[in-house]
Parts: sequence; structure tokens; C-alpha cells
Amino acid sequence: MKEVRIISIDDRGRLVLPQVVRKSFGITLDTKLMMVADTEMKEIKITPVGLDKDQKPIKLRITIADSPGSLAKIAETFGTLGISLMYGESAILEKNKTALWTVISPTPNIPLNELKERLKNEGDAIKVEIVPL
Repeated sequence: MKEVRIISIDDRGRLVLPQVVRKSFGITLDTKLMMVADTEMKEIKITPVGLDKDQKPIKLRITIADSPGSLAKIAETFGTLGISLMYGESAILEKNKTALWTVISPTPNIPLNELKERLKNEGDAIKVEIVPL
């Protein structure tokens, strides 16, 4: 079932999700939501994410070679490390040279510096940046 509503933003920039929507999605005060704003398409998508209240998501910008299998190799490294991905978007930076994969995931159980090194060594990442959310 689709629920279509017109909602407004208050003077502090907050929006209120109608109770029927919160209830149908099981959204409570502790629920984490992910917002994806696409300025080109003029769209905002808000999705509940399955994070425990003490988990913090991280955003990684991973530069890889723009060649067949590069994305699969880096994704396999995430799988090997047992890190699930909540969101991913890839874009070619320079045709046949470099691409960028932006990923949001729960904070892994390994130190972030070790994660960066493993993505470079095992996943062949050229560069790994951790961006604050």
C-alpha cells in the first residue's frame, strides 16, 4: 500500500512523518533513517535502516580502476570482512582509468585504518577516504 501525504517543514528545518507511516514501518524514537537527496532529479528518499541504536554508519569514498571486475573485487573484500552495505553508488571519474564507489555501511568491527589497508591490498582500491556523516 502506498501512503501519499503532503508534509511541511517547521521553522527549525524538521519534518514530521505521519503516525500511520511511522507505525507501518515500525519507526520509533531509536530508528535510524537514511536520506538520499538527488539534486539533479530533485528527489529525496528516506529509508529506515537496520542499525542498532549504538551502531554508527560510516561513509567511504573508494577510488578504483575503471576496469571490468574492479567493483566486484572491492565488494568481495567487504564480504570477506563481514561488512554489510547499506548504500552504494558508483561513477566513472575518468573513462578506462578511475571510478569512484561511495558506500555507506555500519561501522566495522575492525579499526578503520586496517579497513583502509585491506581495501587497498585485497580489493585493489587506489584511494580510500572516510567521510563524516
